[in-house]
Amino acid sequence: MSNPTILFVLCVNDESMFQACFRQLASLPAPHGYHVEVLPIRHASSMTSAYNEAITHPAQFKIYLHQDTLIVKQHMLLELIPLFLQHPSLGMVGVIGAESVPDNGIWWESSDCRGKVIEYRHDTYQLLSFENGRQQAEAQDYINASAIDGLFMATQYDVKWREDLFDGFHFYDVSQSFEFMQQGYEVGIARQEEPWCIHKCGDHFDAEAYEKARQTFLANYR
Repeated sequence: MSNPTILFVLCVNDESMFQACFRQLASLPAPHGYHVEVLPIRHASSMTSAYNEAITHPAQFKIYLHQDTLIVKQHMLLELIPLFLQHPSLGMVGVIGAESVPDNGIWWESSDCRGKVIEYRHDTYQLLSFENGRQQAEAQDYINASAIDGLFMATQYDVKWREDLFDGFHFYDVSQSFEFMQQGYEVGIARQEEPWCIHKCGDHFDAEAYEKARQTFLANYR
């Protein structure tokens, strides 16, 4: 064991939301010999700059989590850490994403999206699942992916986030997926019998910032 810490990293701009998330994270059981720490990063100018602050932490296992994401699978860490230990080539794991990314860079427009999450949107909970009608082998612990969503990104290796390219809050997740693959690691979507997370989706969407980040992604990865 290189370091017994499992570190949750969150960008925080809503204290009440963070406190709800923190209380829930503090209740998660960790595998024997490990303990959980939570690193909130406030006043971040971008996701990438915030997350680069965290990669200097000695914890081998880091989980980059949105402050509006709640872990509802109580034994999630008891599944995640063994998954990493059993698969040294698996660099990063998410709960939802795509096996391939379309030419436009928008992963959720892929024809082979995978994974599941419970969304809370407009005061309503609903399951977003891309597993309906799909068969996954019982022995398959994860699905190889080209991109995972930033609501939950767990790593067992440290790869620098591209704050030189992405100075906001979009496409950092798809970029990091590609960065891990360029380093020779696999990116995966965890096999979930039940969803691991609830994502409280916001209603605000900055289309201009998103398009700027998308063009940056296409210019550097396509």
